[in-house]
Amino acid sequence: MTINDTPIPTTFEGTVYYRQRSVLVLAPSFVAKPDDRTFRRKSVRLLLGCSKPFRVEFTTGETLETRAALIAPGAGCCRIYGEDADIALFDFAKATPEYQATEQLLLDLPYRSLDLDDFLPWLPTLIAGQQGALANHEIIQLMTTMVETLTGAPLPTLSVDSRVAQALQLIEALPLDEITLARLAPAVKLSAERFRHLFKESTGINVSTYARQLAVWRALEAIEKGITITQASHQAGFYDVSHFYRAYADLFGVNLCEKSNVRKFRRVRYFE
Repeated sequence: MTINDTPIPTTFEGTVYYRQRSVLVLAPSFVAKPDDRTFRRKSVRLLLGCSKPFRVEFTTGETLETRAALIAPGAGCCRIYGEDADIALFDFAKATPEYQATEQLLLDLPYRSLDLDDFLPWLPTLIAGQQGALANHEIIQLMTTMVETLTGAPLPTLSVDSRVAQALQLIEALPLDEITLARLAPAVKLSAERFRHLFKESTGINVSTYARQLAVWRALEAIEKGITITQASHQAGFYDVSHFYRAYADLFGVNLCEKSNVRKFRRVRYFE
């Protein structure tokens, strides 16, 4: 399979399980360098080296080498080295119950080194999940279990303002090029400024970023069904293919059209 004459990997070296606000990366190796878009995500990250230690470098010059760590969104990560470590990377974005629960454990710390023994029962499942075969309920259970293991308490329920919830449903139903503040705000009976503030407070990102992320998945799902990248990007509401490429790179941290893409990861979308 090719996209615009660019080969798409037929063998994968790991899997990215993704929902709108959380990501789980399972891979034999994971390396992120200073220019990696991965670091743009303002998230709490739980990193596990299922087979051996990984190393994280920070902009302060500090280095952490461990088998398990919780890393704050403002920690200033600039490099992650997890060669042959069987990495499990849980990425919890703002406005998720996982983020709210784990952020409390960090307080003002950039990171916390953890005891891998606490996670031993789930390491075989995490390694097996590199093949992309974990079911929806298994991913959700893993996310919940990891956080409850960290906090020692049940995962709290996240409450979202009913007007934001209504807007999210509307965004799901519209193509990207029809999603605007001018359309959404009146639909939920708010001023544009109030809606903009409330949406970002609830989701951690602005409307346009949320909509682009959703549109990327729509396009990818269409491509998987055999539709060309040009057709898929237009159907999803992108202005052109370049617009889709940029949105893809911002979401996943790599370019879809890179011929020497170091992350040949399978992408699997899962839902609550």
